[in-house]
Amino acid sequence: MQVLSGLGQQLRSTIAGMSRRKGEDTTEKKRRRMPFVAKIKREDPFRSADQREISAMCRRVAAASEYCAFSEQEKSGEFRVYHFTTWAKARAMQHWIDRSGIAKRPMPKLGLTKEEKETERRELMAWATGTGALRQIVQAYRQRIFAGDGPISASIEAYRVANELGCKKDGQVPAVDYLVEWARKNHTEWFVRCQPAEEPAPAPKPAVRLVKPQRSAPPAPEPPRWRPTF
Repeated sequence: MQVLSGLGQQLRSTIAGMSRRKGEDTTEKKRRRMPFVAKIKREDPFRSADQREISAMCRRVAAASEYCAFSEQEKSGEFRVYHFTTWAKARAMQHWIDRSGIAKRPMPKLGLTKEEKETERRELMAWATGTGALRQIVQAYRQRIFAGDGPISASIEAYRVANELGCKKDGQVPAVDYLVEWARKNHTEWFVRCQPAEEPAPAPKPAVRLVKPQRSAPPAPEPPRWRPTF
């Protein structure tokens, strides 16, 4: 009876899983249900504000009905495709895309500009010199190097000190690295004791004198042997 009960539970779970898969709203079902499309030809990502603007316009055009969006690769390039339930809605969305010029909007800014970096560095130096954090951070780095630790361990100690002094966590690592590098360039005397001791130059090896082997003199000729005369 227990075996039959176990088989019945397994069969019911299998049937439930099949019914869930059968009723799943797949990508192909969405495309068949919403066959009318509007396209944006663009390979670069959108800025957050532009993406919100597109989503708001899609909801406005779709009204009470649904819509969906996919990225599709075609021969002419990559497209953002927006599916709608009627031709009129897809046409209205395409008209807005062409009129707004959103396909040519600039892509998100990656990193800071040169001017923004200079501004951040000036603010960092003003904070570090005004609060005395520069001396404490660099001193923590120097002490670990002088104790024989490597640059990584010294940097970790400097990060810890900067965190205690209130340095921002999101920019803590580049800020501490910049302060240490600035101190190395502008105050080399602070790091004199941190430099490894110079090994004495090896004593010059004595010059090797090459002695040419002397040739031995040829042996003297033997005197002629005496021969008796008859």
